[in-house]
Amino acid sequence: MMNLNLEPYFENANTKYYNPKYIITILENILEKKICDIEDEINNAKIVVSEEQIKEYFEKKLEEENPELKKRIEKRELDYEKSKKKKKNDSDNEEISFRTYKPLTDKEIEELSQKFADDIAIERYQFEPYTLEYFNKYLNIVRSKAILLLSIIEKIGNKESLSIKHLMKELDIQLDKNGNISKEDIIRLITPTIYNIIEIEEKVNKANDLSTYLTFKMSIDSLYRNGFDEREIYPTKLLQEKNLYYAYIKGNVPLSDNQIAKLKAEQRKSMKEIAKIFK
Repeated sequence: MMNLNLEPYFENANTKYYNPKYIITILENILEKKICDIEDEINNAKIVVSEEQIKEYFEKKLEEENPELKKRIEKRELDYEKSKKKKKNDSDNEEISFRTYKPLTDKEIEELSQKFADDIAIERYQFEPYTLEYFNKYLNIVRSKAILLLSIIEKIGNKESLSIKHLMKELDIQLDKNGNISKEDIIRLITPTIYNIIEIEEKVNKANDLSTYLTFKMSIDSLYRNGFDEREIYPTKLLQEKNLYYAYIKGNVPLSDNQIAKLKAEQRKSMKEIAKIFK
């Protein structure tokens, strides 16, 4: 992730508000692309690999990296099928036999140890369907946020902010009477926009790299086992969280000074009311 420093764009400390077109100029300068091209790239960013491609890749890598493991797994699967067929035949013959317990031989212990090691090793070449679902869902969330932020920037830059009046109020973006925008609000909008655009590129590149799925695996069961909720692994769909704890979460529009002051006032009021209850 690039280290974003917007200060060089605001060398005149006496300038409080800037021509709204400047917010588009900064964005295009940083990404070295026109805003229409940026939008096209975001809309066209796609995860193109399929489950079938990943499985075929795994088969190839297993053969290349560990052919002996492949042979042992295939033999074990074949032996299992034979064992199932034999059990069915024994059942059909309705023969009842009683077997006494016999301790495992050294060979049987060695085979069990090898099976245990193989079961761990083969996980590298097994596909978890939820992994691909995760990448697609993650991409859709970040893409939606990036497109919405770009739309806000474009509307402000082209002096069409009346059409997004509700969003401006929600995010506390303040324009002067001439439609000019403050340095603070330029930074508040540009920063999460750039973050989400880079996040899209990185996630798409990672998801479209077949080697990713050898080491990166995700399932609902593994999430729960590790104490995670599914919601915790995805970015929020909101552009902004009205919460002091999440005031500067990456990819979201930071809270304005006014918003922070208001939330702090509400927090103090709430604490006073709680204190009264326990008096």
